[in-house]
Amino acid sequence: MAGITIHGVIGLLVIVYVILAFIFDFARKKSKSLDEKLNNISPSKLVPDKIKWWFMALFAIANIFLYLYCWICKITENDGGDDALYLDFIFRDLLGILPWFVWGCILAGVVMKYLKLGRLRLPSTMMGAGLFASILPICSCAAVPMAHGMMLGKQMRVRAIITFLIVVPVLSPVVYILAIGEQMYVYLIVEIIAVFVLAILTGMFVERFAGKKEAGDQRSGCYSCDGCKSVEMGKGNESALLASWDHFMYLLKYILFGIIIGAAIATFAEPSHLADLFGSQTDFYGSIPGLVLIVCIAIPIFICSGEEVLILAPLLALGLPLGHAVAFAIAGNAICITAAPVLNATFGKKVTVLLFAAFFVGSIAIGLTINGIIWMVG
Repeated sequence: MAGITIHGVIGLLVIVYVILAFIFDFARKKSKSLDEKLNNISPSKLVPDKIKWWFMALFAIANIFLYLYCWICKITENDGGDDALYLDFIFRDLLGILPWFVWGCILAGVVMKYLKLGRLRLPSTMMGAGLFASILPICSCAAVPMAHGMMLGKQMRVRAIITFLIVVPVLSPVVYILAIGEQMYVYLIVEIIAVFVLAILTGMFVERFAGKKEAGDQRSGCYSCDGCKSVEMGKGNESALLASWDHFMYLLKYILFGIIIGAAIATFAEPSHLADLFGSQTDFYGSIPGLVLIVCIAIPIFICSGEEVLILAPLLALGLPLGHAVAFAIAGNAICITAAPVLNATFGKKVTVLLFAAFFVGSIAIGLTINGIIWMVG
């Protein structure tokens, strides 16, 4: 058995940190006196605002170099060999996700501050929010805190924010470039249409069943939702970087928890060479079980930055149905397991359940529709 590496030590420390964080959270809920004591010695209380500001500024810059280093040296790539140990996966996922998460918190702070001050006007319609989302090169780990910053800004309806949240991790300039490079033109056009349809329908659905009309708000529609968190992350919005500190400190344990789960899936349940299980384009009814299977596989997998294009290109060449490919891209990118704890911590259980239901059911429905049209046209 191979000895533990420095990467493994870091992975182990991540696990220990998350376990202790959730134990203390549980204890604080049970004991008011303990909650007050821990609150008085928390970094948010003890660390001066000036240090918080400089920490987030320097940390954001450092994560740009971290991303470039990982990209150039291919640190976060995995060859799937025998040395792909679980703790090493945690370290690799941490390096790969941390830059996106930090900059998601930075963007959330900027959005929250300037929306509240009225100096930033983001698209208020679902189509506008979707188009804006489609040009941002960020994944769900950055999209969730940014979308929550939009919610705290109280300038965008819930339906527009949910539309943004669904579109932004699936479509990006990276996806367009990779798809064009792989000559997947039909796939790209169909995916864009499908994502916008799902995002708009889900936005209306979530606002209808989870939107909350606040007292005194005379505007039409809902600008908040049941279970959306605001208290812990509204204290530093006089400064974008202080607001981003609030986001970062509040969400850190949740993103690390998601990394732990995602690494476990990647280590112990990595799917490969499953094209034969998914059916063919010419057998509509026979491919339905394969469609459900590929969506179930995609949801827990961490996919972002156009990675699904490189996965799907050879599978499409082997005869994978187009509907399966689009469903895989939507389900795999939308809200990955890594970002799920963050989504629950910011938007609440109700919105989280509704979104995952929409991704699961919606991906399958879109796949069936695409395959059905192709099957009928012949």
